[in-house]
Amino acid sequence: MMERNEPRWPHRKGDLLKRLGRPQEAVEAYERAVDLYAQQGFVARAVAMAKVVLGIAPERVDVLERVDLDAARKLHRSTRSVVVTADAGAQREGEPAARTKHLTLDALPLVADDSADDDLLRFTKPPAAKHLTLDLDISDAEVQDRPPTVNGISERPTAEHLAQLPSMPLFAEVPKSMLAKIVQESRLIDLEPGENLIERGTTADALFALIEGSVQLIREADEDAVVLSEGDVVGISCLLGDVSYEGTVTARTKVRAMRISKLLLDRLVAEHPALGDLLLEVLGRRLVATLVRTSPMFSSFNNGARSKVAAMFEVRRASQGTVILETGKRADGLYIPMIGALTAIRSSGEEIGNLKLGRALGQHSMLTRSTSHMTVRAASDVLVLRLSARRFHELASTYPDMVAHLEELAKRPSAPSFSLLPEPWRKSTA
Repeated sequence: MMERNEPRWPHRKGDLLKRLGRPQEAVEAYERAVDLYAQQGFVARAVAMAKVVLGIAPERVDVLERVDLDAARKLHRSTRSVVVTADAGAQREGEPAARTKHLTLDALPLVADDSADDDLLRFTKPPAAKHLTLDLDISDAEVQDRPPTVNGISERPTAEHLAQLPSMPLFAEVPKSMLAKIVQESRLIDLEPGENLIERGTTADALFALIEGSVQLIREADEDAVVLSEGDVVGISCLLGDVSYEGTVTARTKVRAMRISKLLLDRLVAEHPALGDLLLEVLGRRLVATLVRTSPMFSSFNNGARSKVAAMFEVRRASQGTVILETGKRADGLYIPMIGALTAIRSSGEEIGNLKLGRALGQHSMLTRSTSHMTVRAASDVLVLRLSARRFHELASTYPDMVAHLEELAKRPSAPSFSLLPEPWRKSTA
């Protein structure tokens, strides 16, 4: 039997009363669930409960004030060495001062290293840089395989585990007024096993925070499905620009998710620019976590090694005109562009189009230590995630099985290294 302070008790009670046609009593039960979920750090579930209350009684906007962020924020910050927050006034009395970072401001520019060998394009940091490179603070939980379901039911994670996952800052590190807008203007979606949350090829117009249950993401290029569950976010393609979803997301269990539209996020960022930095961190964490879980380069790595690889990614800035890959030169790392425009250029000098954001570049050159067959130049200021070849090979050399796997992988025919934007979109944005 569940304890009286177990939030699932009033949650289930509210569901029962709602089905029985007793809405007022259901609201009272749900309000209790909001309080308990928030007090125990399950902020996303608290937010979902508040949304359910508003669905029954739209006038009850006061329920949003019951979502206390303190417990969730404390748990989240305890898992991070530095914090990205959209709430400058979030410091609480007695709480250790949080070291904050700003991805767009703190990312060091890529500076070509003129001392590199003629066949190597290598970058360094500016001589006057006052800080080290800005590493992404990715938790072990983000790169680990999700636990299997039992009888179609996902294992319920602890609040401490959820604090490490990327949906947490969306709810815990925003001002309460912004959270209220997100709750009021978003939509709860409930799915049965086998139903699609996202279909590949449709317009990427929303971000989804998984509140309950688990889903699988299947992309055309991946050999295996990526399993995501409570605390994860899906639909991050919407943060990359005018693109389509590249994978289908299907419910493995009963699923509840909050759909946050891109239009709403864009409007909130315009009103509160600090949210843009928070969304960038969520995007970066998901891009890296998905890469190390799906790329053949990392497929033989265990969870511990994946975590070490993910921790090596840094956020760097490439000014307009910077050449990130150059024909005839080896790449000094693997790059994932998040913001900006990149142009691909043949060895003949012919420009062949803009590259898709969110796709890894330079992995084949880094893997085989061969030269690039194409040049990639920043057509605007670009923010990239970077994994240096030096750091990666230092890690791989400590794991003999990884070295053997990488050597075997290097012998295989190379997959296409570049993914161009569709022609009509490229012309319209030229």
